[in-house]
Amino acid sequence: MKDNKKFTIVFIVLLIVCFLYLGASTTYTAYESLVEGNSKVPTAKFKLYINGISVTGDGTLSDQIIINNVTWTSTHTRDGKISPGSYGTVYLELDPTQSDVAVMYSFQFIDKRIDDDKVLTFNNITADSGIVRTARDTYSGIVTMDDIEDGEKVNISADFIFDYLNDIVITDDYESPSFEDLFEIHFHAVQYRGETLVPYTE
Repeated sequence: MKDNKKFTIVFIVLLIVCFLYLGASTTYTAYESLVEGNSKVPTAKFKLYINGISVTGDGTLSDQIIINNVTWTSTHTRDGKISPGSYGTVYLELDPTQSDVAVMYSFQFIDKRIDDDKVLTFNNITADSGIVRTARDTYSGIVTMDDIEDGEKVNISADFIFDYLNDIVITDDYESPSFEDLFEIHFHAVQYRGETLVPYTE
């Protein structure tokens, strides 16, 4: 009689253990299936245009911008010509409206103070959104996701001067500088991740 009771108790315990094991195994399998079925998430795109031309490919960009839209102001000089005393204004439209991420950008101006072979000297920069001088020759700004969702574009103008101090004598055999000899603008953009722009101090 005692043996039958022991056998019955052992049998019930084994039966409970089996049910517990099968229940745990089934729950684990369902959880694995759920995770695998929902793991695909679309990746955000980084898109940026300057004056209507795409300047992003691999998510970051560091390159020279070729500019062909400069407005010249000259006194005592024939229209369409530049000479010492002439001012040039470059207009840049930065369009991040198709980007899925916020953008931090910078413009580096290579002028006569940086490179003796350049003809023009950088004078001033303005933007319809905040822009900060972050290095001797570099100005930076941020386009937030709120700006992008509002469809905002950043309009920037930079002024250059053909300084009278440039030691150039223009004669009949003087070879006019090519556009690349006047100045360069280098552009850099990355995804903005909350960094603070630190103003440059000399």
